Amino acid sequence: MVSAYCLSYQNWTVIPYQMEADFNEMLSMGFDTVCLTFSESEMKYSRRAFEIQVNLARKAGLKVFVIPSRLGGRFAGAPLMISTWLALHPQHIVPGGWLPVACLESEEFRTWIKDFMKTIITDYQLDGIVWDEPKDVGLIDNHPESVLKFGQNPTYEMGVTGFLDFFDDLSSYCNSLQPNIIQTLFAQKSNDTLFTEKAVCLKNIQFFGYDGILSRQSYFKEAPVWTKNRLEDVWERTVSECNLGNKKSFALVENMLMPNSAIAEFEENFERYIQNYRPDHLSIYYYGHNNEDPQKVHDVVKRIMKQYLGVSR
Repeated sequence: MVSAYCLSYQNWTVIPYQMEADFNEMLSMGFDTVCLTFSESEMKYSRRAFEIQVNLARKAGLKVFVIPSRLGGRFAGAPLMISTWLALHPQHIVPGGWLPVACLESEEFRTWIKDFMKTIITDYQLDGIVWDEPKDVGLIDNHPESVLKFGQNPTYEMGVTGFLDFFDDLSSYCNSLQPNIIQTLFAQKSNDTLFTEKAVCLKNIQFFGYDGILSRQSYFKEAPVWTKNRLEDVWERTVSECNLGNKKSFALVENMLMPNSAIAEFEENFERYIQNYRPDHLSIYYYGHNNEDPQKVHDVVKRIMKQYLGVSR
Protein backbone atom coordinates (compact mmCIF):
# COMPACT_ATOMS: atom_id res chain seq x y z
CA MET A 1 0.00 0.00 0.00
CA VAL A 2 1.29 3.48 -0.91
CA SER A 3 -0.70 6.40 0.48
CA ALA A 4 -0.71 10.12 -0.18
CA TYR A 5 -0.74 11.91 3.18
CA CYS A 6 -2.84 15.08 2.94
CA LEU A 7 -3.14 17.57 5.80
CA SER A 8 -6.05 20.04 5.95
CA TYR A 9 -6.78 19.35 2.29
CA GLN A 10 -9.48 21.56 0.70
CA ASN A 11 -11.52 21.94 3.89
CA TRP A 12 -12.30 25.64 3.55
CA THR A 13 -11.53 26.61 -0.04
CA VAL A 14 -13.21 23.74 -1.89
CA ILE A 15 -12.41 23.32 -5.62
CA PRO A 16 -13.80 20.01 -6.90
CA TYR A 17 -12.12 20.03 -10.31
CA GLN A 18 -8.76 20.56 -8.61
CA MET A 19 -9.46 17.61 -6.33
CA GLU A 20 -10.24 15.42 -9.33
CA ALA A 21 -6.95 16.43 -10.96
CA ASP A 22 -5.04 15.77 -7.73
CA PHE A 23 -6.56 12.34 -7.15
CA ASN A 24 -5.88 11.32 -10.74
CA GLU A 25 -2.29 12.50 -10.41
CA MET A 26 -1.91 10.47 -7.21
CA LEU A 27 -2.85 7.36 -9.14
CA SER A 28 -0.41 8.21 -11.91
CA MET A 29 2.40 8.56 -9.36
CA GLY A 30 1.76 5.16 -7.82
CA PHE A 31 -0.44 6.00 -4.86
CA ASP A 32 -3.35 3.64 -4.28
CA THR A 33 -4.67 5.31 -1.11
CA VAL A 34 -5.22 8.84 0.13
CA CYS A 35 -5.14 9.78 3.82
CA LEU A 36 -7.24 12.82 4.73
CA THR A 37 -7.25 14.69 8.04
CA PHE A 38 -10.49 15.29 9.93
CA SER A 39 -10.41 17.43 13.07
CA GLU A 40 -12.99 19.00 15.34
CA SER A 41 -12.95 21.97 12.98
CA GLU A 42 -14.08 19.77 10.08
CA MET A 43 -16.81 18.23 12.22
CA LYS A 44 -18.22 21.72 12.73
CA TYR A 45 -17.64 23.44 9.40
CA SER A 46 -16.51 21.03 6.67
CA ARG A 47 -18.83 18.03 6.64
CA ARG A 48 -19.85 18.55 3.00
CA ALA A 49 -16.29 19.36 1.97
CA PHE A 50 -15.03 16.09 3.42
CA GLU A 51 -17.82 14.17 1.71
CA ILE A 52 -16.77 15.68 -1.63
CA GLN A 53 -13.14 14.68 -0.97
CA VAL A 54 -14.08 11.10 -0.10
CA ASN A 55 -16.44 10.65 -3.03
CA LEU A 56 -14.06 12.11 -5.61
CA ALA A 57 -11.13 10.07 -4.31
CA ARG A 58 -13.16 6.87 -4.53
CA LYS A 59 -14.39 7.84 -7.99
CA ALA A 60 -10.76 8.14 -9.09
CA GLY A 61 -10.05 4.63 -7.78
CA LEU A 62 -8.27 5.44 -4.52
CA LYS A 63 -8.90 3.89 -1.13
CA VAL A 64 -9.64 6.50 1.53
CA PHE A 65 -8.21 6.58 5.06
CA VAL A 66 -9.13 9.21 7.63
CA ILE A 67 -6.60 10.78 10.01
CA PRO A 68 -8.55 11.77 13.17
CA SER A 69 -6.65 14.90 14.15
CA ARG A 70 -5.96 16.60 17.48
CA LEU A 71 -8.97 14.97 19.16
CA GLY A 72 -8.81 15.84 22.83
CA GLY A 73 -5.18 16.75 22.18
CA ARG A 74 -4.33 13.03 22.23
CA PHE A 75 -3.28 12.57 18.58
CA ALA A 76 -1.33 14.61 16.05
CA GLY A 77 -2.59 15.47 12.56
CA ALA A 78 -3.75 18.84 11.29
CA PRO A 79 -4.39 21.63 11.87
CA LEU A 80 -2.27 22.33 14.94
CA MET A 81 -5.04 23.41 17.29
CA ILE A 82 -6.23 23.09 20.85
CA SER A 83 -9.19 20.74 21.20
CA THR A 84 -12.42 22.72 21.05
CA TRP A 85 -14.16 20.03 23.11
CA LEU A 86 -11.61 20.57 25.87
CA ALA A 87 -12.04 24.33 25.64
CA LEU A 88 -15.73 23.78 26.36
CA HIS A 89 -15.06 21.08 29.00
CA PRO A 90 -11.95 22.32 30.85
CA GLN A 91 -12.73 20.10 33.83
CA HIS A 92 -11.36 17.18 31.80
CA ILE A 93 -7.96 18.76 31.04
CA VAL A 94 -4.85 17.08 32.42
CA PRO A 95 -2.33 19.73 33.48
CA GLY A 96 1.31 19.45 32.51
CA GLY A 97 1.36 18.78 28.77
CA TRP A 98 2.70 21.05 26.03
CA LEU A 99 -0.89 21.66 24.94
CA PRO A 100 -4.05 20.76 26.87
CA VAL A 101 -4.87 17.05 26.69
CA ALA A 102 -7.92 15.13 27.83
CA CYS A 103 -7.97 12.87 30.85
CA LEU A 104 -8.13 9.34 29.44
CA GLU A 105 -9.99 8.03 32.48
CA SER A 106 -12.82 10.51 31.87
CA GLU A 107 -15.91 8.58 30.78
CA GLU A 108 -17.33 11.80 29.35
CA PHE A 109 -14.28 12.21 27.10
CA ARG A 110 -14.34 8.55 26.05
CA THR A 111 -18.02 8.82 25.15
CA TRP A 112 -17.42 12.00 23.17
CA ILE A 113 -14.48 10.64 21.12
CA LYS A 114 -16.39 7.44 20.36
CA ASP A 115 -19.38 9.47 19.16
CA PHE A 116 -16.99 11.55 17.04
CA MET A 117 -15.53 8.44 15.41
CA LYS A 118 -18.97 6.91 14.95
CA THR A 119 -20.02 9.94 12.91
CA ILE A 120 -16.95 9.71 10.68
CA ILE A 121 -17.16 5.96 10.14
CA THR A 122 -20.91 5.78 9.54
CA ASP A 123 -21.38 8.96 7.49
CA TYR A 124 -18.50 8.44 5.04
CA GLN A 125 -17.33 5.49 2.96
CA LEU A 126 -13.90 4.91 4.45
CA ASP A 127 -11.42 2.07 4.04
CA GLY A 128 -9.18 2.83 6.98
CA ILE A 129 -7.96 5.00 9.83
CA VAL A 130 -4.47 6.35 10.49
CA TRP A 131 -3.84 7.15 14.16
CA ASP A 132 -1.12 9.79 13.98
CA GLU A 133 1.42 9.99 16.83
CA PRO A 134 -0.35 9.51 20.19
CA LYS A 135 0.43 12.48 22.41
CA ASP A 136 1.57 12.62 26.03
CA VAL A 137 1.74 8.86 26.43
CA GLY A 138 2.78 8.21 30.03
CA LEU A 139 2.03 11.75 31.23
CA ILE A 140 1.99 11.62 35.01
CA ASP A 141 -1.62 12.47 35.64
CA ASN A 142 -3.02 13.93 38.86
CA HIS A 143 -6.45 14.56 37.39
CA PRO A 144 -9.15 13.53 39.93
CA GLU A 145 -10.59 10.90 37.56
CA SER A 146 -7.16 9.33 37.13
CA VAL A 147 -6.50 9.40 40.86
CA LEU A 148 -9.71 7.43 41.36
CA LYS A 149 -8.28 4.69 39.14
CA PHE A 150 -4.55 4.76 39.93
CA GLY A 151 -4.35 6.31 43.39
CA GLN A 152 -2.64 9.39 44.80
CA ASN A 153 0.85 8.67 43.46
CA PRO A 154 0.57 8.14 39.70
CA THR A 155 3.60 6.95 37.75
CA TYR A 156 4.76 7.02 34.14
CA GLU A 157 3.97 3.30 33.89
CA MET A 158 0.40 3.99 34.99
CA GLY A 159 0.12 6.66 32.31
CA VAL A 160 1.24 4.20 29.65
CA THR A 161 -1.24 1.62 30.92
CA GLY A 162 -3.98 4.24 30.82
CA PHE A 163 -3.22 5.18 27.23
CA LEU A 164 -3.10 1.57 26.07
CA ASP A 165 -6.45 0.87 27.74
CA PHE A 166 -7.99 3.99 26.19
CA PHE A 167 -6.69 3.22 22.70
CA ASP A 168 -7.61 -0.45 22.83
CA ASP A 169 -11.13 0.57 23.80
CA LEU A 170 -11.34 3.21 21.05
CA SER A 171 -9.90 1.08 18.25
CA SER A 172 -12.13 -1.84 19.26
CA TYR A 173 -15.15 0.43 19.10
CA CYS A 174 -14.19 1.60 15.59
CA ASN A 175 -13.79 -2.01 14.51
CA SER A 176 -17.22 -2.87 15.92
CA LEU A 177 -18.76 -0.18 13.70
CA GLN A 178 -16.97 -1.39 10.57
CA PRO A 179 -15.26 -4.79 10.99
CA ASN A 180 -13.31 -4.48 7.72
CA ILE A 181 -11.80 -1.08 8.49
CA ILE A 182 -7.98 -1.04 8.34
CA GLN A 183 -6.33 0.67 11.30
CA THR A 184 -2.77 2.00 11.18
CA LEU A 185 -0.98 3.35 14.24
CA PHE A 186 2.36 5.11 14.11
CA ALA A 187 4.36 6.34 17.05
CA GLN A 188 7.24 8.71 17.66
CA LYS A 189 10.78 7.45 18.04
CA SER A 190 10.79 9.12 21.46
CA ASN A 191 8.07 6.74 22.68
CA ASP A 192 9.83 4.04 24.68
CA THR A 193 9.32 0.35 24.21
CA LEU A 194 7.13 0.09 27.30
CA PHE A 195 4.46 1.69 25.14
CA THR A 196 5.34 0.62 21.60
CA GLU A 197 5.90 -3.08 22.29
CA LYS A 198 2.44 -3.28 23.83
CA ALA A 199 0.72 -0.96 21.36
CA VAL A 200 1.88 -3.07 18.41
CA CYS A 201 0.15 -6.09 19.98
CA LEU A 202 -3.28 -4.46 20.18
CA LYS A 203 -5.73 -6.64 18.31
CA ASN A 204 -7.37 -4.06 16.03
CA ILE A 205 -4.18 -2.60 14.56
CA GLN A 206 -3.06 -3.98 11.19
CA PHE A 207 -0.11 -1.65 10.46
CA PHE A 208 2.43 -0.16 12.89
CA GLY A 209 5.47 2.02 12.47
CA TYR A 210 7.02 5.46 12.67
CA ASP A 211 7.49 8.68 10.77
CA GLY A 212 10.77 10.40 10.02
CA ILE A 213 12.59 12.86 7.83
CA LEU A 214 15.12 12.51 5.00
CA SER A 215 16.55 16.02 4.98
CA ARG A 216 17.21 18.98 7.17
CA GLN A 217 14.25 21.26 7.85
CA SER A 218 13.45 24.83 8.85
CA TYR A 219 10.28 26.75 9.59
CA PHE A 220 11.16 29.97 7.78
CA LYS A 221 14.42 31.88 7.49
CA GLU A 222 16.51 30.07 10.10
CA ALA A 223 19.25 27.65 9.08
CA PRO A 224 17.92 24.13 8.39
CA VAL A 225 18.72 21.38 10.91
CA TRP A 226 17.83 17.75 11.53
CA THR A 227 14.68 18.38 13.58
CA LYS A 228 13.82 14.74 14.38
CA ASN A 229 14.85 11.18 13.58
CA ARG A 230 15.83 10.07 10.10
CA LEU A 231 13.34 7.60 8.73
CA GLU A 232 15.95 4.91 8.10
CA ASP A 233 16.95 4.98 11.76
CA VAL A 234 13.65 3.47 12.93
CA TRP A 235 13.42 0.70 10.33
CA GLU A 236 15.00 -2.06 12.39
CA ARG A 237 12.83 -1.10 15.36
CA THR A 238 9.75 -1.11 13.12
CA VAL A 239 10.51 -4.60 11.81
CA SER A 240 11.29 -5.97 15.27
CA GLU A 241 8.12 -4.59 16.84
CA CYS A 242 5.92 -5.63 13.93
CA ASN A 243 7.28 -9.17 14.24
CA LEU A 244 6.48 -9.06 17.95
CA GLY A 245 2.87 -8.07 17.31
CA ASN A 246 2.43 -9.96 14.03
CA LYS A 247 1.64 -6.68 12.28
CA LYS A 248 2.50 -5.19 8.91
CA SER A 249 4.99 -2.31 8.76
CA PHE A 250 4.27 1.39 8.21
CA ALA A 251 6.49 4.39 7.46
CA LEU A 252 5.66 8.04 6.79
CA VAL A 253 8.11 10.16 4.80
CA GLU A 254 7.89 13.71 6.15
CA ASN A 255 8.85 15.61 3.01
CA MET A 256 7.97 18.99 4.49
CA LEU A 257 9.51 22.16 5.99
CA MET A 258 12.26 22.15 3.38
CA PRO A 259 14.19 25.24 2.29
CA ASN A 260 15.57 25.08 -1.22
CA SER A 261 19.01 24.29 0.16
CA ALA A 262 17.73 20.93 1.51
CA ILE A 263 15.98 19.65 -1.62
CA ALA A 264 19.03 17.98 -3.17
CA GLU A 265 19.72 16.27 0.15
CA PHE A 266 16.15 15.05 0.30
CA GLU A 267 16.25 13.80 -3.29
CA GLU A 268 19.38 11.72 -2.64
CA ASN A 269 18.07 10.27 0.62
CA PHE A 270 14.53 9.61 -0.63
CA GLU A 271 15.85 7.77 -3.68
CA ARG A 272 18.10 5.67 -1.46
CA TYR A 273 15.23 4.99 0.93
CA ILE A 274 12.90 3.80 -1.86
CA GLN A 275 15.66 1.53 -3.19
CA ASN A 276 16.39 -0.10 0.17
CA TYR A 277 13.24 -0.07 2.31
CA ARG A 278 9.76 -1.27 1.47
CA PRO A 279 7.30 -0.95 4.35
CA ASP A 280 3.97 -2.69 3.79
CA HIS A 281 2.26 0.69 4.05
CA LEU A 282 4.43 3.52 2.77
CA SER A 283 2.97 7.00 3.17
CA ILE A 284 4.37 10.18 1.63
CA TYR A 285 3.12 13.72 1.95
CA TYR A 286 1.33 14.94 -1.17
CA TYR A 287 2.67 18.47 -1.62
CA GLY A 288 4.11 18.47 1.91
CA HIS A 289 3.45 21.66 3.82
CA ASN A 290 5.70 24.68 4.26
CA ASN A 291 8.31 23.82 1.64
CA GLU A 292 10.05 26.83 0.09
CA ASP A 293 9.48 25.42 -3.40
CA PRO A 294 6.52 23.02 -3.09
CA GLN A 295 6.46 22.16 -6.78
CA LYS A 296 10.14 21.26 -6.93
CA VAL A 297 9.82 18.93 -3.93
CA HIS A 298 6.70 17.38 -5.45
CA ASP A 299 8.46 16.82 -8.77
CA VAL A 300 11.27 15.01 -6.95
CA VAL A 301 8.78 12.72 -5.20
CA LYS A 302 6.92 12.11 -8.45
CA ARG A 303 10.04 11.20 -10.41
CA ILE A 304 11.36 8.80 -7.81
CA MET A 305 8.02 7.11 -7.22
CA LYS A 306 7.49 6.51 -10.91
CA GLN A 307 11.04 5.23 -11.34
CA TYR A 308 11.13 2.81 -8.42
CA LEU A 309 7.53 1.85 -7.76
CA GLY A 310 6.99 0.59 -11.29
CA VAL A 311 4.35 3.06 -12.41
CA SER A 312 4.09 3.36 -16.17
CA ARG A 313 0.79 5.18 -16.60
